[in-house]
Amino acid sequence: MDIESACPTRNNEDEMCATELSTSGVNNIKMNSRLSKGNMTLLNHPPFDDFEYPSQLDRQLELFPLWHFPVKLAGGLSIIVFTYTLLRDIIHPYIAENKNVFYKIPILVMNKVLPVVAIILLALVYLPGILAATFQLHFGTKYRRFPQWLAQWMLVRKQLGLLSFFYAVLHAFFSLCYPMRRSYRYKLLNWAYQQVKQNKENAWIEDDVWRMEIYVSLGILGLAILAILAVTSVPSVSNSLNWREFQCIQSKMGYCALFLCTLHALVYA
Repeated sequence: MDIESACPTRNNEDEMCATELSTSGVNNIKMNSRLSKGNMTLLNHPPFDDFEYPSQLDRQLELFPLWHFPVKLAGGLSIIVFTYTLLRDIIHPYIAENKNVFYKIPILVMNKVLPVVAIILLALVYLPGILAATFQLHFGTKYRRFPQWLAQWMLVRKQLGLLSFFYAVLHAFFSLCYPMRRSYRYKLLNWAYQQVKQNKENAWIEDDVWRMEIYVSLGILGLAILAILAVTSVPSVSNSLNWREFQCIQSKMGYCALFLCTLHALVYA
């Protein structure tokens, strides 16, 4: 719309038109100044594509903020369990009986650390839910805020569960590597030689066979359920589920996985 058509033609309304034009002019000046400031701000950053990001803005973003505490916790638990296992299975036999079994460190010692850390992390996934329910029952309301440490703990349950699944998968891979070790082959030959030397035709031990069969079966079932829990933690999968389905998988199947993994450890122990 041009200025002449916007202004009335009567003389007594010229002042009103001038006032409106002056007001609109001031507003246009303010708008232009804001746009110029915005353009100057945008000019401070170089142009970038959809798959690129300027280094100036990249430094302002946090790198996996929800993973900091779970990774540190898993690393600390791994160091503690590894140190204890190293002292008990490697250092103590070397000092007390002068046995050199340091070859066990890469596979056997590591494979004892992985399941312990995995089951601890899995227990830490469901422990805050029990503590939160106890907190609500104690105060008689569900609208009271949780303590800060409990609220932060509940926010990282997904990360703890995924780390538990990661350690469990590594434990399965390390266990599958047992027959491929050279030390295992030498021990198998020694066991066969001792059986022949003792003139034994059958070295079958019923209790050991049943224990190992149950141990492996429980481990496979527990790992399978953990895999389902890990898949449903992916946002694209969890968004396709309703609340009842998601609650059934993450809660009921999660407790079932924790129970099976605990039995898996107890049967072997």
